[in-house]
Amino acid sequence: MIAPPRSPGRGLDLAGAALAAAQLGLAAVLVPRGDVVAWPDGSPLGVGCLSRALLHADCPMCGMTRSFVALAHGHLGAALGFHPAGPLLFVAMLVFVAAVVTTWVRQAPPLLARRSVLASLEIVALASAALGIIKMVRS
Repeated sequence: MIAPPRSPGRGLDLAGAALAAAQLGLAAVLVPRGDVVAWPDGSPLGVGCLSRALLHADCPMCGMTRSFVALAHGHLGAALGFHPAGPLLFVAMLVFVAAVVTTWVRQAPPLLARRSVLASLEIVALASAALGIIKMVRS
């Protein structure tokens, strides 16, 4: 039987890991079709970016979904082309999910209660945003 979360930090860890796992799992289910992403039946996913849909302009995270889907299907070059931070964020999410599971099994202190983990996540987020801004400016 799975024990319930023991502290708010543990609950945040589990919620974050569940969201990351869902995003990674969805990336594996979706199918890369050139410059678009499709459902397994071939129908297009649709508009993924509100900024692009409303303003006809890229945002710093434009291309991240396509990057994740390409990477989940083993296309590293395409993933980097869609968003240079895609592989970084993808790997960070995988590591986070694995670390949450490990700390939960070992009943170690929650990850998100540790300043070093928060600092690492902040660095990944800032690097992703910076790479996205550079990509946005160049396009």
